[in-house]
Amino acid sequence: MGDIKATFLLPVRDNDGRDLADEIQNVRLQLWLRFFAYTSEGQVQGVFQMADGSQASDFSEKIWVIIEESRVPDLEGMLRDFKSRTLQGKIFLEIAHHVEIRLI
Repeated sequence: MGDIKATFLLPVRDNDGRDLADEIQNVRLQLWLRFFAYTSEGQVQGVFQMADGSQASDFSEKIWVIIEESRVPDLEGMLRDFKSRTLQGKIFLEIAHHVEIRLI
C-alpha cells in the first residue's frame, strides 16, 4: 500500500446554525496527534440537495492530509466521531490514490 491524499469538508455551522469551531479544532488536534501534519485550505462554499428536494448551501473548512492507505479507517473514524457530535447527515471525504509527494 502507498500514500493517499484524503480531502474532506467540515461544515463550519451545524444544521441548526450552531458554530462548529470547537469540533473542527478537535479534528485538527487529532490530525496532528495521529498523522503529524495536515493542510487547511480555508473555507469553501457548496450547494447540495436536501432530502426533501430543496436546495441548501453551506460553508465548510476544506482540509487535506497525506497518509498511508492503511490509515484511512483511522481517518474515517475521526470523521464519524465529528459527525456524531453534529446534526450533519453526511461528511464529504475524497480519497486520491497513487499520490506522488516530494518535499523539496
